[in-house]
Amino acid sequence: MLLKNVFTLISTRRKVVKFLKYYLIALLLQTTVMGQTQLPVWQKGFLDIHFISTGRGNAAFYLLPDGTSLLVDMGELPSGKDGRGSPAVPDSSKSAAQWVADYIHHFHPQGNQAVLDYVLITHYHGDHMGSAREAQRTHPEGKYKIFGITELGSIVPMRKLIDRGYDHPLDLRESAKETRSGSMRGVNQFEDYWKFIEYQKKSNGLVYEKFRVGSVTQLHLTNGQEFPHFTIKNLFANGDVAGIYDTTVAVRKFKKGELVDENNLSCGIKISYGKFDLYTGGDIPGIGHTGATDFFSMESYAAPVIGQVDVATLNHHGNRDSQNEYFVRTLQPRVWIGQSWTVRHPGEEVVRRITSRLVYPGDRDLFTNFLHPANQTFLGSMAEEHYKSTSGHIVLRVQAKGDQYDIFILDDKTTERSVLKQFKYGSR
Repeated sequence: MLLKNVFTLISTRRKVVKFLKYYLIALLLQTTVMGQTQLPVWQKGFLDIHFISTGRGNAAFYLLPDGTSLLVDMGELPSGKDGRGSPAVPDSSKSAAQWVADYIHHFHPQGNQAVLDYVLITHYHGDHMGSAREAQRTHPEGKYKIFGITELGSIVPMRKLIDRGYDHPLDLRESAKETRSGSMRGVNQFEDYWKFIEYQKKSNGLVYEKFRVGSVTQLHLTNGQEFPHFTIKNLFANGDVAGIYDTTVAVRKFKKGELVDENNLSCGIKISYGKFDLYTGGDIPGIGHTGATDFFSMESYAAPVIGQVDVATLNHHGNRDSQNEYFVRTLQPRVWIGQSWTVRHPGEEVVRRITSRLVYPGDRDLFTNFLHPANQTFLGSMAEEHYKSTSGHIVLRVQAKGDQYDIFILDDKTTERSVLKQFKYGSR
């Protein structure tokens, strides 16, 4: 009996020691994870793309492999006070442009001395460039209203600003004065944007250029010779679409003087880094009035020149007129990213198309800056199965040479912007 009790005691102690051992290991691992909540610092060779969550529109900050910086869009609409949109994040104490500037200063290698090498405005809508109607202040020297892109450019210096231009298909300097034009919701928006550009050109050396469809050099690395397998190709703008294998313009969808919805005129780019490819293309549509694929839409014209990619952003935030079946089947991304800020993003039928294995095989994951609770409930099992994250800043980090990439989800409720989740992927 005594011997049995001794063995029982020894066995119990072993179990306790074993438990303590695993507990301490788990505690150590937890402490390590908790102690590394900040995004690892960008290093030379990394391609970082930050899809910034503001609740007010699109803004994506790119750090290219040699440190060249690019901002794609600077959207700023009123926050969703009616319950249908996202609240301003992290809060409403600053404008969206001020929060984006703060974010850039946080992650740019030069900190508060950051300069943006390139800024690309995909098209002239408020959720991509801000709205003069919401402006409360005027620049004391430039005399332009401060909103969205004009505010950000007054905080963070910009070397080159690129947009789709103003002369095709309509001449916006004339059409902005007419009631028929909805491109920028009125003449004042044009005037203030152009005043901003002229002031920055004279005072700070800003270079302004029209987006050149087909070009693989307009957006380029400062030290491109170090990374010969990195390119950015200008895919489309103003309804013009680049050739698949060269830098020519293969399609001209709209005629001079034609009145066209602004979303159709969006600029799109493809980034290639070794094996890795990413597509982003503003708000181009792809669905006809009956709800079927429109084979004469911008999505359908653009799909062949884009080809298969690893990561794609949702056209038009995933609204119901986007991601037609032909477009989805052509791109077949492993990851879809939605820059979303309202209950309309994304449409249920869009989610069905981009997640269906009947459209293309293999796994795919969805990420979004904001998925409205009502939409999440409506999507039900589709959201539960495919969305890896439904809120926060989304950071795509492509490793040197493009063989692997990670997606980090950062907390958008505080200025700490700590890492909440991390996902690892291999390029095609």
